[in-house]
Parts: sequence; C-alpha cells; structure tokens
Amino acid sequence: MMREDWDLLRTFFPNDWKSLAVDTNALKGLRKDKSEEKLLRTLLIHLGCGYSLRETVVRAKRANLADLSDVALLKRLKKSKEWLYKLCLSLFRERGLQINKRNNFHLRLFDATTVKEPGKTGSLWRIHYSIEVPSLSCDFFKLTGTEGEGTGESFRQFPMKKDDYIVKQIRFSKNLHTPGPSF
Repeated sequence: MMREDWDLLRTFFPNDWKSLAVDTNALKGLRKDKSEEKLLRTLLIHLGCGYSLRETVVRAKRANLADLSDVALLKRLKKSKEWLYKLCLSLFRERGLQINKRNNFHLRLFDATTVKEPGKTGSLWRIHYSIEVPSLSCDFFKLTGTEGEGTGESFRQFPMKKDDYIVKQIRFSKNLHTPGPSF
C-alpha cells in the first residue's frame, strides 16, 4: 500500500524533482543512501503527516527509508530547505502559474499549532502563523493562550488585505458565518 501511494504521489512532482535535489545540495552529506526518493519520503512523513522528529525517524526506519536520529533529521530538513522551495516553484511553473511581485494577488498559507512548556504544570500556548508563497517566508506570527474567547484557530487571528488568497486547514472553516473574509 505504501509503495502504491508513493507512486501516485510522485506523479504530482515536477519533472526535475531529482535534479533539483542535486542542484541545491540537498543530498550533500548523506552518509549511507544518497537517494532523492528516500530523503523526500522521509521529509514528507514529517512535513505532510505532522509527526514529531522522533516519530518520523522511527517510521522512516521501519519503512527502510532512513536510519538517522531526530537531530540528524532536523539538520537534513534545514539542508533541504532550498530543494523544497525549488520544488514548489517548479510545480507552479509546470502548471503555468508564474507568481511574482507584478501579480495582483498575495498567496498565503495559514496554520496554527499548540506548544506546551516543559514540566508537569507547563502552560499551553497557540502559535498562529502565515507563510507567503512562493518565498516561503513567514509574514505573520502571533502567540495566544489556548483558553477563552478569541484564542482558537480562526481567520480572526490573521491580518488580511483585499488581494490575499488564503490556503488553510479545514478546521478554520467550521464557523463560516462569523465576521471576516468572504467566501
């Protein structure tokens, strides 16, 4: 099953995805298996499924994709930043979408997550952030509590302008009838 899913997912990649890994030095420093495929699969376990670094390395090892520590995965993720960025740009280009400063719209990705301070009584906080595409730079960051009115994952947490195009997770949509953006 996992192989079939990967084969299907790979059909959505840009044609030059493997050469981009080499061009951006994403594979540089890999000790054992210098496979673009195994590296990307491992990164997508973390990025696409939302697993922690530790959970990701356990799953990657069980799937015979990679044998590395959580710290090594973090370093590999940082080293792959340019590759992942170029993959996104290449996907846009292949689909005929050229995003640049001359466009009349601003593409943004919204998300939120919770973080807990260490310890038995550590406080729980919510991080709301927005990433600009294609630069993949964070253009908004806000830290709130997790209890009380106005602290949940909502469009109300984010500043928006008329020409913003928003990509968000489905849980932001649970109450579409509140004041905010038009759908």
